[in-house]
Amino acid sequence: MDLSFTPEEERFRSELRAFLARVVPQEEPPSDFAAEFEFLREFQRAMHRGGWVGIHWPAAYGGRDATPMQQAIFAEEMARVRAPQLVNRVGINNVGPTLIHYGTDAQKRRFLPGILSAEEIWCQLYSEPDAGSDLAALRTRAERQGDAYVVTGQKVWTSYALQSRWAILLARTAPDAPRHRGISYLIVDLRAPGIEIRPLRQMTGASEFNEVFLDRVRVPRENLIGTENEGWRIAQLTLAHERGANYAIKEQVLARIALDELLAEVRQTPRALDPAIRQELARLHVETEIMRLMNLQMLSKVGRGETPGLETSIVKQFWSDLSQALGEASVHALGPHGILQRDSRHVRAGGRFVQRMLFSRAATIAGGTAEIQRNIIAQRLLGLPRT
Repeated sequence: MDLSFTPEEERFRSELRAFLARVVPQEEPPSDFAAEFEFLREFQRAMHRGGWVGIHWPAAYGGRDATPMQQAIFAEEMARVRAPQLVNRVGINNVGPTLIHYGTDAQKRRFLPGILSAEEIWCQLYSEPDAGSDLAALRTRAERQGDAYVVTGQKVWTSYALQSRWAILLARTAPDAPRHRGISYLIVDLRAPGIEIRPLRQMTGASEFNEVFLDRVRVPRENLIGTENEGWRIAQLTLAHERGANYAIKEQVLARIALDELLAEVRQTPRALDPAIRQELARLHVETEIMRLMNLQMLSKVGRGETPGLETSIVKQFWSDLSQALGEASVHALGPHGILQRDSRHVRAGGRFVQRMLFSRAATIAGGTAEIQRNIIAQRLLGLPRT
């Protein structure tokens, strides 16, 4: 495992740090969701003007050909200054690399520039009510009719669907084929007739997620990515980018920041002397450091030209548990103040602690459920039998 940075990597960090000092907003994002979306869009545009969006993309498509370690430094520095998330992250992290690898020249020319500039926002139509972690069980159908596919089905848990212009979609084009075959990968115009989007209100009060209903939506054949019925193979590349090492690095840094914020708040209360709370916070410190070392191990492997394997499931599961433990500790360690909402005059840290706890409940679902990750670890890594 490599724990050091080269002089070139340190210069990269310094350049990025100086840029972020100029463009990262000092104010908090608006609490209104629509206003927050525009706030995040403007931030991505500022990042794009400086050439700091999609740094892992090839330079020929607007990126920087960033190495895995440079990508990790980017994630660390963005988290360190609490920079807002790039609003088009599905486009940047999922759609872009997929199009670069499998898209036609016409698709690349049409879609890639608008992703980096945030002019066209993208979402991902994968999960369905009965096909979340078991993605191969999807039922959305795409029937070829002349020069188009006619798509009918339902998708769920789609982030930013209402704000998006385009979507990547998995649909079954050969219903009699085995589960992992007969699936195709399509680009869908969300302004096309036959699409209905319904926001889903979360317990945090936000409505980031949506249900998307497709009723005989026509998708031009030129919007097929790759070849027909090979969508499952292409989707594995998309998911590999979604669950990559840099996502875990960013989450580890955010966990460290969250823990430091909590420690600062607890020190101002008598509960800082409670031995049970001190032990709980010490355990979270140790686990945050463990995750940092796990990420460095994975990055070292990537830097040697190797492909991370089952350790991605281990890191994902570890982060899921750590995220929920941090959320619970955030309200437990502060006592009654920890559960106050933003509108209370006694609230601490603007209500971030209770929001963190509520949102952390999704950690063991998003990006692959805890049950699926444990099955992967048990069966493929430990060689345990199916039950």
